[in-house]
This record gives sequence, structure tokens and C-alpha cells, in this order.
Amino acid sequence: MRRSLFTHVGCLATLFIFFSPADGFCKDPTPAPMTSTTIPSSTIQGREPLEPVTKEAPARSSPTLPAPVMPSKATPQKAASYLHPGILVYINGKWEGSDHLLNLSRNIGVDISIVKPENENINITEEQIKKEVGAIFEGANIKPQIMTTQGKPPLPVFQIEIFIYPIERGYVACIEGRLFESVVLDRFKLDPNMAFQAITWEKQQLIISPNSQFADHVIKTTKEIAETFADRFEAYEKIKHYSGFQ
Repeated sequence: MRRSLFTHVGCLATLFIFFSPADGFCKDPTPAPMTSTTIPSSTIQGREPLEPVTKEAPARSSPTLPAPVMPSKATPQKAASYLHPGILVYINGKWEGSDHLLNLSRNIGVDISIVKPENENINITEEQIKKEVGAIFEGANIKPQIMTTQGKPPLPVFQIEIFIYPIERGYVACIEGRLFESVVLDRFKLDPNMAFQAITWEKQQLIISPNSQFADHVIKTTKEIAETFADRFEAYEKIKHYSGFQ
């Protein structure tokens, strides 16, 4: 049994931290009771307007250069115990992690991909699975359609990818549900017409099934993965609602 940090949401004075179990191939954390500290906007005092500035010629003086910032010395570190899509938080002397779906758009595209041997016929289609996932999303008030402004990449997208391998009298299948979003990396600056996409949420399941029950098992597992994502989405929506986070 593995315990992981559920989330860390920083909005200056607001911090949410949850712990939840994960097990085996399938990471399925359940939100724990949450606490928050917020400052109502009504308590923020306004500032007096500044006096008009008289435009005068600046006095000539030698420019003052900022002190150079010396880079901190890099030291060898052990990898974080959480090596999955999500966020990392340094707490209690180590890096912990969890998924993070706060402020995710309600418009999420759905894509289905089935990878199998070319001549293998299975009694299931990508369109059939897409309808099942779309129905689950709509029940969680998620619109399974991408809506972006001009110049923005067609994201986020929730993809179900199914890898199928035939065995004697049945199949082995690895089913992955993963969310793709546009992310910003510190290591380089993108051109305005470029975007970097990455997996920010993921759940996997491995199944072994006889021929007669394979299609039913694939659909059932796919729905479980989609429902887990929808539950997590709704949990973060509640965090946003109760914290007043915008």
C-alpha cells in the first residue's frame, strides 16, 4: 500500500494538502476532509491614490548596477518517491506528490486509441468506447469537446489508449486513461506558434480475459478509469468552490 500527497494548491495564503492511498497498477485516491484559510476580499483595504508626478529632467548620476546573483551549488539528490504525472511538494524534509486538477477547463476532448495486431478481430470499437466515456463526463458536468481561442493548441484532451495482445483462448490488455494539457517548461522559450503538451493525469489497468468476456471487461475497465477522473475533477471543483479560489 502506497500513500501519497493528494494536492498542494498555493494561492499566496491558501494551501490544501491531502493524503490518499494508491494500490498496484491503478492509482485511485479518494479526497480526504479538507481545511482552508482564506482572506475575504472585503477585508483588503484600498490604497490612497498617488499624487501626480511632476515631470522633470532626471539628475545625471552614475548608474547603479544590481548585484550579480550567483547560482546555487547543485548537489546530488535522490529521486522523489512519486514518479507519476502531477505536482511535487517539499514537505517534512522530502518531496511528495499527487495529481492536480484545480482550475481545469470543463471542455475536455475525448480520444480513443486501440492498438492490436493487424489481423486480430475484436468485438469492440473506438467509437463505442468514446460514447461511454462521453456519457460519464457529461454526468460530471464535463463537456467532451475541445473549445480553444485562436492560436491556442487543441487541449486539454482525455485519451483512452488500449493495448491488446492475444493469448491462448483470450487476451491481455493494458488500458490507460491520461489527460494531455499545454504546459510551460523553464528549460526553453517556445515560439508564439508553438505549445508543449504533457500528460498531467494518468491511470492504468491491466486485464486478462477470455474471448467471450473480453469486450465487456474492456468497456467496464474503461468506464472505471473515466469515472475515477470525473470524480477527481469534481473533488477539485469543490475545493475551488469552498476556498473561493479563482
